[in-house]
Amino acid sequence: MKVDYDAIAPRYDRHRGGGGPYLRRLIRLARASKARRVLELGPGTGNNTGVFHDSYPCCLIGLEPSAGMIAAARQKQAPGTWVRGSAVAMPLASRSVDFVFAVYVLHHIEDIRCVFAECARVLRRGHAAFVTASTEFIRRHPMNHYFPSFSAIDCARFQPIDDVCAHLQAAGFRHLGVERFQAEPRPINRAFADRVASKFISTYELIPPDEFEAGLKRLYADLEGRERLDELLEWESVIVWGAR
Repeated sequence: MKVDYDAIAPRYDRHRGGGGPYLRRLIRLARASKARRVLELGPGTGNNTGVFHDSYPCCLIGLEPSAGMIAAARQKQAPGTWVRGSAVAMPLASRSVDFVFAVYVLHHIEDIRCVFAECARVLRRGHAAFVTASTEFIRRHPMNHYFPSFSAIDCARFQPIDDVCAHLQAAGFRHLGVERFQAEPRPINRAFADRVASKFISTYELIPPDEFEAGLKRLYADLEGRERLDELLEWESVIVWGAR
């Protein structure tokens, strides 16, 4: 089963925003690359595109495969030049950009080796950086309690960090780096449950409908008469990068 991003594009931003604790590292890498022309892979509707561009004005290209996502990005006037295309066969000239980044994109791609080879081709110099999640974080995510297939779905999609590093190195990247970020712990309250109900991350789109409805019902029931659950959500992101 695959997520239909054209279909979900109109509601994509309802419970999502851009940026995070990883943004500072992305900006530092762009500066270290002396990047004038920046490529973002899989920008969706441009949430991170806008936040990045606000902090680092540049000639920014958003390469997005979903026409629906691009239409939503243009409707809200997300910055940059938007191009429809695939990260595994980029419609860009070789050595034409200075910095490449992607935020929670790699798990949508079956063979990331093709993506890294394309990044190496289009980079004139500078870094490629990828924000993702570790399988360790996925396994301890509190929503596993409500959706039994949550961990299995995402562990099958998210590549182990060691594999990401190995494939980057095989593509010719050097000076590899890995950094983990933990966002401020957030309560699991009714507002969070509403985000889950909206399927604000693609994982929920892939959970079988019966399991999703049953788990969501249990989540709301556990919140009945309470401000929040006892457990907090400690969101963790990982950035992996390399230089050309």
